[in-house]
Amino acid sequence: MMFDENMLSALQKLGLTHYGAKTYIVITTFGPIDATRIAEESNIPRTKIYDVLNKLEQDEWINVQKGRPKLFTARDPRDIIEERKSGLLTEIDSLSDEMSIIYNQQIKKELPNAWLIHGKNNITRKSLDMVSKAKKSIMMLGDLYFPEEVESLKSLILNAKRNNISFRIMSNDVINTSKGKIDLVKAFADIQPDMIISGKPPIKYVIVDEKELLIMFPKINEDILDLDKVVALWIPSPAVASSMVDMFNMRWDEYVRMQKHNNQLI
Repeated sequence: MMFDENMLSALQKLGLTHYGAKTYIVITTFGPIDATRIAEESNIPRTKIYDVLNKLEQDEWINVQKGRPKLFTARDPRDIIEERKSGLLTEIDSLSDEMSIIYNQQIKKELPNAWLIHGKNNITRKSLDMVSKAKKSIMMLGDLYFPEEVESLKSLILNAKRNNISFRIMSNDVINTSKGKIDLVKAFADIQPDMIISGKPPIKYVIVDEKELLIMFPKINEDILDLDKVVALWIPSPAVASSMVDMFNMRWDEYVRMQKHNNQLI
């Protein structure tokens, strides 16, 4: 007997083995039918056919008529499929509930992995420490810098260049702070960092190796950033950091496309 492969595959998804699916199709087609003919029609070894039939009977796919020889008939496929569908949906609902509990517990475990940092010196120290330990990439986005941080960044940018570490900056050219104006373009003129001048909100994201993220928030008084009232949130989470990398790259690429377009118009 020839078998429809799609039908065999569908029956196996409902829990039958390959032999079980072939046997059920044969019984549905020819039943009542004895084991010898089932083995012949399904091309299943006679040494295995009784194990297959016993399993189908246990799982209530077929009925057995006692006698010599035993005859086998199939249960209505519509009844079986409806039962299996109902059972499968119940299992899916149960699995969804159980996996949701596990997932929510994992989220709760990750939530504490964020630390609030107070004070200009502590924040600067953390930012520079992250940058100094970078192995692959550093991204800085936003308009918040400390004068002493800028001086230290110069050597770190040069070191990144020597070690083929990507170091990209997106910021305004001049930043108004409570410590005076910081001219980033002038400050970095000698080292020529990979930098895009683009006015951003007065906060800063530092993303290192797509593994950790530092977000700095200042107090603002009449458009002046108060560097003595800054807090930061350090998040050593690859999931969060990689999402911020996607946002950074989107903005970076958008600016590059815009610059190319403007150059073509000139």
